[in-house]
Amino acid sequence: MKKLVVKILKYLTRNMKHQIIIILLCSFSLVMNGQKSFPDFICRSFLNTAENLYYENGLYNECIRTLERALDSCNYSRRDKQKALELLTKAYVETGETDKAESTVNILLKNFPHYELNEAENPELFNRLVKKYQIHPLFTLGAKNTANWLRHKTMKVYSVLDAIDYSPPLYESGYWFTYYGMAEYEFMKDISFCGDMMFFLSSYWRNFQKDPGFKLSYTEHDGFIEFPFYLKKYFHVTKNVLAYASAGVGVFYMWKARGNVTLEYTRADISTTGIDADFKGEMYDINLLSMKNKLTGQWNAGVGFGYKLKNLRMFLDARYLGCTGSFNAPEKSDLFPDLKNVYFYIDQEMKINQFEVGATISYTLFNSVKRKKIK
Repeated sequence: MKKLVVKILKYLTRNMKHQIIIILLCSFSLVMNGQKSFPDFICRSFLNTAENLYYENGLYNECIRTLERALDSCNYSRRDKQKALELLTKAYVETGETDKAESTVNILLKNFPHYELNEAENPELFNRLVKKYQIHPLFTLGAKNTANWLRHKTMKVYSVLDAIDYSPPLYESGYWFTYYGMAEYEFMKDISFCGDMMFFLSSYWRNFQKDPGFKLSYTEHDGFIEFPFYLKKYFHVTKNVLAYASAGVGVFYMWKARGNVTLEYTRADISTTGIDADFKGEMYDINLLSMKNKLTGQWNAGVGFGYKLKNLRMFLDARYLGCTGSFNAPEKSDLFPDLKNVYFYIDQEMKINQFEVGATISYTLFNSVKRKKIK
């Protein structure tokens, strides 16, 4: 019996004159059988009837009743649901039900924030209703892949032995590649507050040598977590092409500091005058974290150029990050007395500056749909 009913309904859908009969039959079927939704082909017939039979012929109230029932009882695809909400709004406009039209436009834009308005095909009042709303990304998550050039900059030199020059330049790891995450909250159109979480490792080493027989070598391996926070301002080049500038401050956290030191000198060495002995010693994998400033400040400034496609954005980025203080703390050298008293080594005040170039891909999870304020 059910198969026969379906065949009859499919036959009837081929002729637009019988659409009203179909709607009545389906409504009756829903009531009798307690069904919550219509079959897909019936839902499509509702939409076709509302548009071609009712709306195009000025039967706006019938169009409204059909679409209200269809939206309540059909599981439309995104494309068909957008069309149904758009048509329902237009019908409300034609019947002068402005409040309902505005409410439906709000639902339309919240469900489809990238709705493209085709003004030539719509009533002027419908176009005005859509233009009353301002839509922009609200919350976005993304990932960055960057090449990062880092430089250790000595801020102040400290010494242990007067005869040794503790200021020669250091050698460092140079650059590294990394992935890290970002989050963005666009609290105002084209202006957003952003935050990143970055992990990186750095290494540097120093050699101090003086004739006739003094050789001191020091190597350090550090680990950092950065939390740059910044404001970003977007500039629209074309519809889908964007540029931005950013600036902000952040937190620079040191979670790892391991060092190696070796020293060799002879009793004839002028640097260690008064020590009547030869010496050769080494210490490896020393935990130096207690001698460091774990938390320092940071500033950042950057630019980017990219492309957007609905909720997806892709950017090429460049940014400079500079520390505001030293991660080394020479004043804490007494916490590891052997390093200073036996190996004659002391830290310098030092900060890390970075320049990075890379790419960002992000996806907008939520969009903001707000009615524009009337000035």
